[in-house]
Amino acid sequence: MRTILKRFCLFLAACLLSLNTAFADSDIFRWGITAGGNITKVDGSGTGFNYKGWHYDSSGGYFAGFTARLSLPILNFGLDASFVYSQEMADLGSGDANVMEKMRYFSVPMHVRYDLELPFFSNIVIPYVFAGPQCNFALNDFDLYNLFRQDLESREHLYEVDSEYRTNKRVWKVDLGFGVILFDHFQVSYFYAMPLESSFRFKTVYEDTKSHFRMGTHHVGLTFYF
Repeated sequence: MRTILKRFCLFLAACLLSLNTAFADSDIFRWGITAGGNITKVDGSGTGFNYKGWHYDSSGGYFAGFTARLSLPILNFGLDASFVYSQEMADLGSGDANVMEKMRYFSVPMHVRYDLELPFFSNIVIPYVFAGPQCNFALNDFDLYNLFRQDLESREHLYEVDSEYRTNKRVWKVDLGFGVILFDHFQVSYFYAMPLESSFRFKTVYEDTKSHFRMGTHHVGLTFYF
């Protein structure tokens, strides 16, 4: 799956870069700035995902960066790609202990999109749907030990949490979403980034637990095309 996603991303990137020069002065290729908010939900799995009564709450964050859109003259299909800084919040709890950690990513989402052109309104509003892979590169580590330090029983065995605990430096997700283009310059969109692998994981020696945590994220964004 990772190999397929990598090749797909390279293919989309090649298309955008090669066609950028050809259509730089037309409406076929547009670029702009994008920003918005996100809500992240952490889910655990593995032999210790319910370790000591783990619970997870949704948390808000934000993203901002640059984006490009290419309209293909083939059945209303198009491509888009973005380069954004994204801050996602992970809210985890165990008993009375709770920790809120910030995960910072450099994210590269790439999508295939389909425009639903409406008769008489195509110059005003164009609804569209899209899907594609998203590759996230972690800029910091998630400090799960903060939660262990707050819990009395875990604190007594903190030295037994082995070095297998770590943050995944690269996380693949798949985006599914929809949006509207307004007056050819503004774009409002929503998509859900479904994780294909864990964002961070840990293993405890004294209870032989192995947990993996995935961060699925809802995004709402506003884009302005120049």
